[in-house]
Amino acid sequence: MHLLRAAGVSARILVAHRLRTAVSSSAICLGVASLVLSVGSSQAAKRDLLNRIRGMGLNTLVISAGSYQRIGRHLLQTQPAHTLKPRDVDALRRNLPGLLRASGIARGSASLSWRGASDKAAVLGVEAQFIQIRRIVIAQGRMFTRSEDRGLSRLVVLGAQQAEDLFAYRNPVGETIRINGAPYRVAGVAARKGLQGDDSIDSFALVPLRTAMVRLFHRGWLDQIVLEAARPAAVQELQPMAAELLRRNHRLLAGREDDFAITDPARTLTLQYQTGAAFQGLSRTVAVVSLTLGSIGILAVMLMAARERVHEVGLRRATGARRRDILTQFLGESVLLGAIGGLAGVLIGLCGMVVLCHLLRWSPLLPWQATALGFVSSLAIGVLSGVYPAVRAARMPPVTALRASR
Repeated sequence: MHLLRAAGVSARILVAHRLRTAVSSSAICLGVASLVLSVGSSQAAKRDLLNRIRGMGLNTLVISAGSYQRIGRHLLQTQPAHTLKPRDVDALRRNLPGLLRASGIARGSASLSWRGASDKAAVLGVEAQFIQIRRIVIAQGRMFTRSEDRGLSRLVVLGAQQAEDLFAYRNPVGETIRINGAPYRVAGVAARKGLQGDDSIDSFALVPLRTAMVRLFHRGWLDQIVLEAARPAAVQELQPMAAELLRRNHRLLAGREDDFAITDPARTLTLQYQTGAAFQGLSRTVAVVSLTLGSIGILAVMLMAARERVHEVGLRRATGARRRDILTQFLGESVLLGAIGGLAGVLIGLCGMVVLCHLLRWSPLLPWQATALGFVSSLAIGVLSGVYPAVRAARMPPVTALRASR
C-alpha cells in the first residue's frame, strides 16, 4: 500500500475515534510541553542571570542601611536605619585595601517634566564613579563630574526609557527639564541595558549625590553604598573588613547587631538561579513521566484497536493485502498519535514560553533544540509503542481473523 494512502486511512480512523485519540495523545502533549517549558525557562533564566551579573559586575558589594534578617536565601529588612553617611564612603575609600571604586546612593522618587510631558520616576543620587561600578555606558552626552557633585550642580543623566518617555526620539542632551519643579540640565543619556526590577537603569534618573541629598530629598543619610573590588577574588576579603570598619564608625558595641547589611549581588543571583533550577528539574521529571505514560497509553490503544478490528484485518488479508500493508497501517496510526500529541505539546510549550517571558520580563527566547527534541521524541514513542501491536495484527492468519470476528 502506498504510504500516502496509508497515512490518509490512518488519519480517517483516528478522526473517527476522536475521544480515544485525544486521551492517548494528551500525555504525550503534556510531556512535550513540560520539556519545552522547563528547558526554555532554564535557558531564559540563565541568560537573565548573566545579563544581571554583567550589569552589576562580578566584583561588587552592596551595603544597605538598616537591620536585616536572613530567611532562607533572602535578606529581609527588619528595621530601617539612617546611619549610612557620606563619611562612611570616604572612610571605606581610605582604609580598604583592594577597593577600586565606591559610590554612595540616595534613592527617591520625583516628578520629571518637560514641555507638558511629565512622569513620576525613580531618582538615584550617585557619585561619578557609579557608572563604572555598574557598567553603565553613556550613549549621548556625558556623566557629571566629581567637582559638579561637590558644587551641588543641577545636572541629570537620564535612563534610556526615561529619555524616550519625556523626549520621544529627540536628543535631550542640553535640554532643561524640571524635577519636582526645579530646573535640571540633561548632561547625558545612558545606553539601554534592558535589565529588570532593581537592576534596571533604563527608567531611572541619575543626579549628583550631594545635589540629591541637599536639594531633592533634604536629608543627610544614604540608602546604600556600592563597592567595587580591584579583582573578583578580593570581594570575599573586602566584606569582613568593610563590616568591621562600619561598626567602628557607627560605634556599635560588641554584641549589638549591625545597622547595615553587606551583600554580594552576583552570589545572591546565583543562589536564586540554583533554587529555580530545582523546580525546573522537577518539570523535566514531569516531562519524562508524562512521555512514559503517553507511550503506555498509545500501546494500550493500539492493542485495543488490533483486537477490535480483527474482522477488518482478516477481510483485507483475504482480499490480497500483505502483512507489510497491515504493519504499515497500524504503525502509521501509532506514529500519527505520537505526532498529534507532540505537535500540540510544542504549540502549548512555545505559547507558554512567550507568556512566561512577558510576565517575568525576560528577553523572548524560543528553545528550538528542546522543541525539536520533544517532537522527535513523540514520533519515536509512536514508533516504539506501535511496533508490537502492528506486528501482532500483521501476523494474524486470515482464516483465524475471519473466524474470530463471527
